[in-house]
Amino acid sequence: MNPLLAQLTHRPFPEVAEILRNEADQITHEWDAAVRKAMPQMQNLTFDELKDSTPQILLAISHALASNDPEVIRELVNRAPSQGLSRLRLNFDVVEVMQEDRLLRAITVHHVEDKLGRRMDVPESAALHAAIDIMLQRSVIALVDEQKIKLRAAAETELKFLSFLSHDLNNNLNSVTMSLQSLELDLQEAGGFDEAAKSLAFARKTIFDTVAGMRQMLEHERLRNSGKVATTFSPVDLHAVATKVAAQFSWQAAAKGMKLSVEVPPDTIVVSDAELLLLVLQNLVGNAVKYSDEGTVRVGLNGDAPPWCPSLFVSDDGPGIAQEEVDHIFELFRRGDVHGQQGMGLGLAIASQAAKLLGAGLTVESQLGFGSTFHLTMRENGSTAVKMPKQIGACRS
Repeated sequence: MNPLLAQLTHRPFPEVAEILRNEADQITHEWDAAVRKAMPQMQNLTFDELKDSTPQILLAISHALASNDPEVIRELVNRAPSQGLSRLRLNFDVVEVMQEDRLLRAITVHHVEDKLGRRMDVPESAALHAAIDIMLQRSVIALVDEQKIKLRAAAETELKFLSFLSHDLNNNLNSVTMSLQSLELDLQEAGGFDEAAKSLAFARKTIFDTVAGMRQMLEHERLRNSGKVATTFSPVDLHAVATKVAAQFSWQAAAKGMKLSVEVPPDTIVVSDAELLLLVLQNLVGNAVKYSDEGTVRVGLNGDAPPWCPSLFVSDDGPGIAQEEVDHIFELFRRGDVHGQQGMGLGLAIASQAAKLLGAGLTVESQLGFGSTFHLTMRENGSTAVKMPKQIGACRS
């Protein structure tokens, strides 16, 4: 049983209850005046709007104090949320609801003790405050729950709008990219237009970065509402996924004179969510290619030696990450030395969110000037890897 309810069901307090019944209207009027004085933003509300269900809640508190019947006390529990929901309709926030409660509590205690002609004893005071706490607790929970529903609905609407917008922009920008590429080839064949061809290539890269940024924003919004992302674990060909990701970034790597190496053995099966696993790899490999100017980006698998912890890794020969940035590298919009590259600091945050949904651990080892290695470690309560024909057990945390 709720500890607050236990204090009310211990024994009745008829004297306090009777005072509350008799003084409910007066308490409400004094409380109304106190709220308007302490909270000027309430001045535009009528008395009926501000008082709302307060008199009924005071009567419910008096009934609860007069009885030790759980059904009577439950009436207070059932009535209290209406206060929070009415406050939400009036655009109150949680702080304002709690401020109202503090004023109501002080005025109620003052009236009760004034009519008693003495201070309440400990059991009386505990019971009265417990009843008021129940009212506040239930009303705040109702307000917050309703706010969550509204925010979730608004976020879903915004995500749909962004998805439609991104789809249209992506189609249009892809058409522009193809036209630019065709013009670039024509200029190269004609000769003598090297600078113009470079400008077109730069424009194509800018469009690619814009499209990638839109994709990252959409992925972040989708994962931010992770309660809506259903994970489906099934056998996934890790070698095929790694090869697919490498192919996606091969032209970017080639343009920089870099190599992409897939070192995941063929027929390596991962019991995981294919979409989320692909998302992690896309962001890790994309990040490695983006911030490196030479060397090789490797995608491989560790797990042949004790304690047989399957660990997918992505390593690069890039500039590395400063030690003071390593602990914050997965935070949203956190960017260290960007080495002249554009971006919003979403890629690694998305990879981290996706890894958490997989039940996997994502860590990084890095040293300035010597590149970085990211490890996606499969855990016992998440995805597990099986390297055919030998099994590789899950890492025990």
